[in-house]
Amino acid sequence: MMDAVFFCVLLFSFLSYPFSRIKTDEVNEMTWKIRSANMEDLARLEAFLTEAGVSPDGLVDSIENFSLMENQAGEIKACLGIESVEKAGLLRSFVVSPQIVQPDLMLLFKRAFLTAKSQELEELYLVTNKMSAVSFFGGLGFEMANPSEIPDSLLEKSHLKQVLTVDNSAIMKIIL
Repeated sequence: MMDAVFFCVLLFSFLSYPFSRIKTDEVNEMTWKIRSANMEDLARLEAFLTEAGVSPDGLVDSIENFSLMENQAGEIKACLGIESVEKAGLLRSFVVSPQIVQPDLMLLFKRAFLTAKSQELEELYLVTNKMSAVSFFGGLGFEMANPSEIPDSLLEKSHLKQVLTVDNSAIMKIIL
């Protein structure tokens, strides 16, 4: 398992980074490339998630909604995906290798929000069991939600069913 995979980044660094300077689909000055995943990435992404202890369930159905951050050798170093149903989406599988620094993580979040908007999603949900992440996501505009607020069609997704069983999980949502 990746011994230093982490979920949370500092809110202040994230919010202070100028989004207008982020260029996706290009190698940035830190030698990371961010791009949308495709079916050829399925096995590598499943292995990356599994190594981090994150379930790859449902990945095949939403692979095109995943953003990958790779090094110059093409190795996956971070990912973030969206599972969408109708007008709602679930932000999922945020996995980051220790080599990635905080400003670079915004590429993943920017891509996720752009993906959601391009699909005309109206709201995004996430589930976390990291209470330190609640304030981070709150700073991005997510608000606490009750399970009853999640659309039934999204509740049918296996990944969401699984993460809702984790102790101390918090559900958050943002209206796009």
